[in-house]
Amino acid sequence: MEPVHTDEPLGDADIERIVKQVQDGQQEPFRLLVKQYQRRIHVYCYHMLGQQQEAEDAVQDIFIKCYQHIDRYKEHISFTAWLYKISYNHCINLLQKRNARHKIFSLYLQQQLSAKCETDYSSLVGEILGHLSSEDRNLILLRVVDERSFEEIGQIIGCKPAAARKKYERIKKRLRPLRSWQMEGHANETY
Repeated sequence: MEPVHTDEPLGDADIERIVKQVQDGQQEPFRLLVKQYQRRIHVYCYHMLGQQQEAEDAVQDIFIKCYQHIDRYKEHISFTAWLYKISYNHCINLLQKRNARHKIFSLYLQQQLSAKCETDYSSLVGEILGHLSSEDRNLILLRVVDERSFEEIGQIIGCKPAAARKKYERIKKRLRPLRSWQMEGHANETY
């Protein structure tokens, strides 16, 4: 089997071929998978964990887990969904270890203080995400930031696509008043 080498984004068939090569014992093609997904997984981890350094460490750990367990991957779900499921579980474990509620509360306080000095889109996003449970934050990030389909989201979080869509709609409905309140509050501040 010929290795795939390209600077273009990989298609699903290319990804499956690379995964098969790695499962067959070739180490080098795994670099292409890392290159394909590293940035997206980093953004996902950053939004899940809220800290740059912790997200960078998580990405490394996730790719190590992916490589170590790639033999468990089966083509009945997309590799992308499988990798995001590893990412989700890893981030949840990290959040549980450091007492997620305490951390989210302290991040919220930091964002409140920094909002008085500097308003930018990422702090508003962080503030909004800080009000969500890790499960809800995961669903929002998969849908909005990474633009995953409800079918893929369902595979990642372990539910049917229709249930994922309903959960997403409920979260959006809950966030509407919070988003408009925060936007109004920040719009009225002068710097």
